[in-house]
Amino acid sequence: MSRHRIVRNYIGVDSEYYEDEVFGRSVEEDSPLSPSLSQFIYNRGSVPDEQHGITRSSVDCVQEEEEMELPEADEEALNTMYDMGFEMDLCKDALLQYDNDVTRALNHVIENGAQQHMQEDRQSQSNAAQQGRTVQEDQLATALQSRLQVGGSGDSTPTNCLTPVKSTTPRSGSPPSTRRPLRDPTSVNSTPTATPKAKKSRPKDIDVLGILNSKTDEKPLINVAVVGHVDAGKSTLMGHLLCLLGHVSKKELHKNKTESQKLGKGSFAYAWVLDETGEERERGVTIDVAQTKFQTSKKTVNLLDAPGHKDFVPNMISGASQADVAILVVDSTPGGFEAGFEQGGQTREHVVLVRALGVQTLIVAVNKMENVGWRRKRYDHISSELGVFLKSVGFKNNELIFIPVSGLEGENLMEKCQNPALTEWYSGGSLVDVIDSLDPPKRCYDRPFRLVVTDVFKHPQMGLSVAGKVDSGFLIVGTPVVVMPGGTTAMVKSMTTVDDKCVDYSVAGEQCILVVGGTDQTKIHNGNVICESHSRVRTTLKFKARVLVFNIDIPITKGFPIDLHYQTVNEPAVISRLISTHSKSNGQVLKAKPRCLTKNQVALVEIKCERAICLELFKDSKSLGRITCRYGGNTIAAGMVIEIT
Repeated sequence: MSRHRIVRNYIGVDSEYYEDEVFGRSVEEDSPLSPSLSQFIYNRGSVPDEQHGITRSSVDCVQEEEEMELPEADEEALNTMYDMGFEMDLCKDALLQYDNDVTRALNHVIENGAQQHMQEDRQSQSNAAQQGRTVQEDQLATALQSRLQVGGSGDSTPTNCLTPVKSTTPRSGSPPSTRRPLRDPTSVNSTPTATPKAKKSRPKDIDVLGILNSKTDEKPLINVAVVGHVDAGKSTLMGHLLCLLGHVSKKELHKNKTESQKLGKGSFAYAWVLDETGEERERGVTIDVAQTKFQTSKKTVNLLDAPGHKDFVPNMISGASQADVAILVVDSTPGGFEAGFEQGGQTREHVVLVRALGVQTLIVAVNKMENVGWRRKRYDHISSELGVFLKSVGFKNNELIFIPVSGLEGENLMEKCQNPALTEWYSGGSLVDVIDSLDPPKRCYDRPFRLVVTDVFKHPQMGLSVAGKVDSGFLIVGTPVVVMPGGTTAMVKSMTTVDDKCVDYSVAGEQCILVVGGTDQTKIHNGNVICESHSRVRTTLKFKARVLVFNIDIPITKGFPIDLHYQTVNEPAVISRLISTHSKSNGQVLKAKPRCLTKNQVALVEIKCERAICLELFKDSKSLGRITCRYGGNTIAAGMVIEIT
């Protein structure tokens, strides 16, 4: 199972700040007081507590109250009352008052609500009457001021000019005033008027579809996965791009350069922006899927940096399964491209996987072009060799974009390269320009809510948190959800984005973090699907799928064991039946009940799992309806779910 590691953006960090700076030195350490001045310094510790109005018994009582354990409201009962439309604080107080008795607490809240409405009506009537009196007093004060200006100095004010009026809002701790002060008639809003509090709308009342339709000027979101052979420079390329976009401070970059040079890996400074764990930095390879978010002039990009090593292909599958667009990074150095593209390299397998997982657009970044002097001959050789293979997998010409870049030097990443060796034969845009030119995919906002879990952790302040991508629909804070296939119920208490921004809802295509309550961390795992209780995702042990067999050495027969990969999890399974083989062009049945399946065949098979899994038909959900089959560390087939039994 793959765990997605969220990379925090270092925005707003002062580059001149260093950890060895000292703030707030003590006065006694640097400049001790002279004896002549120390006598005038007030020392609270030298004064008895009785002079401050605090006795020893009162201090002891305060400490005893702090040590007492206050009762807590039952979370399930609290959520039940909150879902009925009452305020959270009011529900909590009522439950504490009646020892978590929901019935008595609910009656108490309803009765208080009725009394509160009566008090609000009385208060509004009183405010209206008071406002009328205030208008009369203002008129009287105006007449008095004009009389004083005509008759003499305004300093001699007679005491019997105004009728004594009792103050309606005396200050606490002072007796009520018997005389209203003379107000300036030219002042605005001189009399405070009680304004009724606006009823705060709950997040569950948000019209998400209406908000989405009104947001026409918002930057569209696109999920981009970076794939390719190990040591092709994927992390260095994207880390340098994040630095150019201003998402990494100078201090953090300087720290990475210093630490990487100490380990003899000076060229890994930009890669360490995404490779944050100690194991990744020590081994020099990406292990987990690094996830971060940045914005261009036209797009909001959710970046998924997938590992390229053969041992971590399952992690790569979990990252590529959430992508809308993929960036394939290839090494242009002599021998580098051939090592990844020939048999045994991960370039071929990654291309096959991203296509099988539904990625339609592929950007091919020909990296390390500075090592070959930006020669066009090398670029054309890689483009022609790789282009033939990409078309054989299923990519079309308008779905492929080739671009020469240099991840280490940052050339042709954010701005168009001005190197004469490149500009004399390349007239295209930079990598950011290519991303801005992509069309955002269509989202299924009207479908039932589905979120695939990519990580589960316990936040020290917020509690149990679940990270994942919303596949379809939308979710609002305060909605009860179900975790499938276990059927565990939970309540969404709050929600944040990848860049730690609190939101009230999340829609299809977005990566979010849910803070849930009413469940335990042991009941939620990577690969689970979170949905609403009235529209649960289907679970099954057996299903039928139409698969494409890749280049395999051993034919697939009945009972063939496989590792079934779907979204962010893999399960052991067997191919229990070989139903039929089909034509690639028109899908007609070529042979029923074949004895085995060989390479490049399309077949309808039945797969049986050891544990229940969450699946959708491909026609209903393209992401939850795709599967990948692996055996012995190699990908042998991929396809789509046709029938769930």
